[in-house]
Amino acid sequence: MAEEEEKSLRGWMAIILPRVLRAAFWGFIMGGELLIPLQVFDLGEKMGGVFPQSQMSFTHMVIIFAVIEVIIQLLQGTILVYALSMFRTLISTIALFLITNGGVMTINILSTPETPLPQGSAISFTIDFSNILGIFLIFSLLGIVKNLLQAVDFLSKKAEEPVILPEVP
Repeated sequence: MAEEEEKSLRGWMAIILPRVLRAAFWGFIMGGELLIPLQVFDLGEKMGGVFPQSQMSFTHMVIIFAVIEVIIQLLQGTILVYALSMFRTLISTIALFLITNGGVMTINILSTPETPLPQGSAISFTIDFSNILGIFLIFSLLGIVKNLLQAVDFLSKKAEEPVILPEVP
């Protein structure tokens, strides 16, 4: 009985361990490596100062993308991969729009003792790149359509395959 349980545990580990290792690797590649300098050098708060309109910090966005990538890698071979890829593209599109305030960014530089500005003065930069943002949003829409077509292709291939349940250890 103990030998059968050990074989069953080994079988499950042979199935699960490669997926978990691949998911951890791709999660690290997708955004995990950014978390190290963001936390060590406290760059997350400094990046937040560049995008004052943002409701979420840069660190939160990196964590969200890394977690979604880990889930995608764990669910490889299912239809949920395409749904999560569409969700990730939608989240990045919304975040890009919110962070850039619709393509018009204003950066204010206030006088501090470290800046060579006269006391009480400020410099304000306004950048309008709504046309470029529109192009990025079109590319994001194309990404969503691509994932939708891949999902349809995946389902059509699965519909043609005979259903043979794999032997689970």
